[in-house]
Amino acid sequence: MNKPDVKVAETIPKNPTFVTFPCFSIDPAFRRLPAAEQAKGIAEFSRALEQPPAGIQVRAYCSLGLRQDTDFFLWTIAPELAAAQGLARALVQTGLGRYCRTPHNFVAMTRPSQYNPGHIPAFEKGEAPRKYLFLYPFVKTREWYLLPFEKRRQIMRGHMDQGERYPMVRLNTTYSFGLGDQDFVLAFETDQPEAFEDLVQQLRQTESSRYTVRDTPFILGTFCPTPKALVEGLGLG
Repeated sequence: MNKPDVKVAETIPKNPTFVTFPCFSIDPAFRRLPAAEQAKGIAEFSRALEQPPAGIQVRAYCSLGLRQDTDFFLWTIAPELAAAQGLARALVQTGLGRYCRTPHNFVAMTRPSQYNPGHIPAFEKGEAPRKYLFLYPFVKTREWYLLPFEKRRQIMRGHMDQGERYPMVRLNTTYSFGLGDQDFVLAFETDQPEAFEDLVQQLRQTESSRYTVRDTPFILGTFCPTPKALVEGLGLG
């Protein structure tokens, strides 16, 4: 087997964690099914969430009433992408899963930050989830990547300085180059949505904002610690 170039080998992340954020919309036809059939489908779906493939962590968020095309979404965390696919297979085979479509699904992984190597995402530090999660894909201009590294680091320092003014908002940055249609997937956690709104408004005024191509869709959800909490949040059962 050919060995990679030494410089390439140095840039490939060692033992990354892979994350996915599948977003689900429930067909209204499911709510019109007989109560017994609904209950069976919900129970199957709940079991699939409670008993995911080995090695995968799953967090669930309810977006009902907060987003027109998403009722709920998951955040899966695993050492391999195969685990996320295994969970997806289990979910689509359930009675509820057969009535779900996936308008969005973001795939990314962890790696050390070029600009802040000491930063560790909150989920990798084992910190408990906060009440709200704000999720969105992020794409920068090609011109950004052609700037000298020191210039980029200087610009990002101003960006990070703004973020540090909001300790009540936690950032989880993951990298999606070649894994999806975006460069990054950003997941902000907070108990204060008003603080996140203010943070985003301030970030629009930083120099780094000049180099943004896309930072939508913004998907907001409330954390559901158990499948039962998710089902109740969705008004099912």
